[in-house]
Amino acid sequence: MAMLCTHFARIPPFSTVLLHPMVRDAQGRKMSKSLGNIIDPMDIIDGAELARLEQTLADGYLSERELRQSTRELKRLYPHGFQRFGADALRFTLLLYTQQTQQINLSLESVKAAHRFCNKLWNTFRFIHMHAAQLRPDTDRMRIADVDRRLLTVFDRALLSRLHGMLETYHRAMATYRLAIAAEAVRDFVQRDLCDRYIEVCKLALFGNGGATRQ
Repeated sequence: MAMLCTHFARIPPFSTVLLHPMVRDAQGRKMSKSLGNIIDPMDIIDGAELARLEQTLADGYLSERELRQSTRELKRLYPHGFQRFGADALRFTLLLYTQQTQQINLSLESVKAAHRFCNKLWNTFRFIHMHAAQLRPDTDRMRIADVDRRLLTVFDRALLSRLHGMLETYHRAMATYRLAIAAEAVRDFVQRDLCDRYIEVCKLALFGNGGATRQ
């Protein structure tokens, strides 16, 4: 692609290339059909039953001995096949793995954790969309810079402070291609500061005895 673009368009397609480590299985072994440890990204995204994974091995070019060994190892590693995690969970998992400099030991448990984070993010924005007008009727399409700071509660100020710190870390990491640090900054802010603290306070104001919270 780089050669064709440079030849026909007379300009290189990109000026910077970021190389990631080799993706291996959870035990650090190179993925191989003979080992039965190959993980197809589409199987993680769409999910795959064990019978389908076994059929994929059978349709390959393994000898009968290798097929028996690979099928046995496949059943040991993934006895229930692959759950459907979606593309976002896989992308976020690989971003977090880029801090491994030698190799990426891809674990389905890590993908599962990223899947839970993506669900939390979706539910958070769904909650905000449902209740934003009730919490602040005048904030529709309002930028943070336009908010009257005299109306901010201590919880609002704490969240904005955390947001500012997260954005500084994020931009600094992205500028130096440390994608894992940028992804971790976003994940920690969403899980710890936004969901576990601020959203819970908002729930008190909405559904509980929120007199003190509103003050």
